Formats: sequence, structure tokens, C-alpha cells
Amino acid sequence: MEKKKRVTIKELAREAGVSVGAASTVLSGCTSTNVHVSEETRQRVLRVAEALHYVPNVTARAMQSRRSYLLGFFYSMRNHYLQAGILRGLREVCRNQGCDIIIYPAEDVEEERLNLTSAHAGTLDGVVTIPFIDGDVNLELYRRLHAAGTPVIQLLSQLDSRFPCLMRDYRRIGREAVLRLAALGHRRIGLMLFANYLDRRVGPNSWGLHQGALDARQECGAEVILYPLSTSHLRVDMIRGADAITARLLGEDPRPTALVTVSSNLAYGAFACLTRAGLSVPGDISLIACGDDTEPFWQLAPNLTIFPIPLEEFGRQSAEFCLGRRKAEELNTRIYLPMREGDTICPPAKA
Repeated sequence: MEKKKRVTIKELAREAGVSVGAASTVLSGCTSTNVHVSEETRQRVLRVAEALHYVPNVTARAMQSRRSYLLGFFYSMRNHYLQAGILRGLREVCRNQGCDIIIYPAEDVEEERLNLTSAHAGTLDGVVTIPFIDGDVNLELYRRLHAAGTPVIQLLSQLDSRFPCLMRDYRRIGREAVLRLAALGHRRIGLMLFANYLDRRVGPNSWGLHQGALDARQECGAEVILYPLSTSHLRVDMIRGADAITARLLGEDPRPTALVTVSSNLAYGAFACLTRAGLSVPGDISLIACGDDTEPFWQLAPNLTIFPIPLEEFGRQSAEFCLGRRKAEELNTRIYLPMREGDTICPPAKA
């Protein structure tokens, strides 16, 4: 079969009755240009582009504009579910702006270093990263990219305060989780988080959740009991680690009537242990997860009461910043979605 000839931007412009510059302005989504087009013209160009199945020649565009039309997404391979959601948001914006994404997964800091020094890294139009922040970090490499004029934005963890960082408002989430349970009548509430909860930089999510729970304790008077999970479980098996901690929790007298976990992984581990012990969720103990960071196990576990992670919003805002569609001061740096009530909380059982 003969390969179909690619439609050029000159042909598209002629068909739409506009100049090549106007067609290029519309298709690039660029607003910082001397070429101004009306909304009517913009819509006509887009209709013609769709009718002609126009595909931009990225290589030609890059040579003309001295841009690569590529964003780089650098991330840890510890949680593929999170990365897939963020990529959906990145892709949505990049598709509309005629850009593409190169993904740079890494198992550890050394692999992240290799990614940051790879052939394309220095030519990217922007860097979106979930940086490694434990142990030896690649801060200097990110700073070099920034100094060379490449926008850098951090997600979920903050490596350097000079780069914008998008995170969840875990303090608000922790407060609301404890207050919700207290309103149901729970007075002894467990909080399962990671052992780095006292380190705001290395454990920002657990730190925020802990602070929010303390805020709620001051307001409602409920007792909050901490159940820290070793950070080694970040690399091994969070579900298994949460299962073991829950087994210790069950030996306490009195034991908590409700449990809040920093992630759904930990909630599923707790649920497995509680079920094995013959306890009912939520009849014997209520359960709230403060993050849907894994594929829901709806076949084996109940519909969790959960604070969802706005993954696609992380991706959209990151791409908009890197592509100059949103300034740093316009970013929503503490993203929040309200609790989604499931089947795992209820008033405590009568003593």
C-alpha cells in the first residue's frame, strides 16, 4: 500500500484561507506572538486541520522555533499507579499544545542521575519530576537544567524550594478524617503513617497528616494513637507492613475503634489483618484511607472511604507550567479533593 502524503502547513493554510503564520499560531496555541487571529479564524483553521488529518512536523517546528516540543517526566518506579494518572493529565495538555512526552522511570537515585544526563535531557522544554529525596540526591543536576532555562516542577515531594512544587494538602486531609470519625462518636482513633512523619522534607505526606490529626485532636478531644511504619516498606511491601502493624494494634486494650491510614496500600494491609482476625470493617473498626495510590481491590476488599489523589490535575498543572500556559504564582500548590465516602466507616460499636 502506497504511503499517504503528509499534509503540509502551507496546504492547510491555503485551504483555510489564512497565512502560514496564522495557521502556525493557531496550531501551536501560542499567545506570545505578533500574529493575531480572531476566534472565528482559529475555529476555521482547527476545522480544516481536522478535516485534512493534519499532523504537525515536530522536527521542522523544533528547528524553526529552537524548541524541542518535548516534556520530560522523571519519576520513581515505586508506584506505577500514581505515574499513570499523572501521565493522563500531562498528555491531555501536551496533545492540545502539539507537544509530546518522554518518560524517564528510575529504580533509584543512580538511575535518576543517568536519566538527567541522557542525550535528550538538556533539550527538553520542561521537566516534571517526582524526585528522589532520600539518601544522595541529584539536586545539582536539576539546578543545572533550571539554570539553563529549562522549567522544572516537582510533584508530591519537594527537593528544592526554588522550583514550584505541587503537593496534596495532607494537613487538611488529616484534620478532616479525624473530625469525621469523631463526629460519628469515635474517641480513640489510630493513625497509620510512615516513621519519617517528624521530617517535613523527607516525609511530607506523613508529616502533614500527623499535623492535621493533632489539629483535629485539639478541636474535638479525641485520642489519636500513632502507628508508624518503617520507611523500608516504601521499597518492599507496604501492604504486608501495614498487616503486621495492625496485628500489634489488635493486642491493645482498649484498641482503637477507627483507623486512618496515609495511603490505600496501608488501608488494604490493615483490612487483610482485621478480616483474618474475624473483625468486621466497619462494624468493629472504621477505616479511612488518605490516598487512592493503588488499583482498588474491589474484588477482595470493601469500597474504601477515601480521600482521592487528584493525579490528572497534577499532570495538567505541570504541563501548563512547563509550556508557559500558567505562571508559578498561578499554580495550586496544595491540591485537595474532598473525602469520598465508601463502606468502611460507621459509629463505633456499643461497649
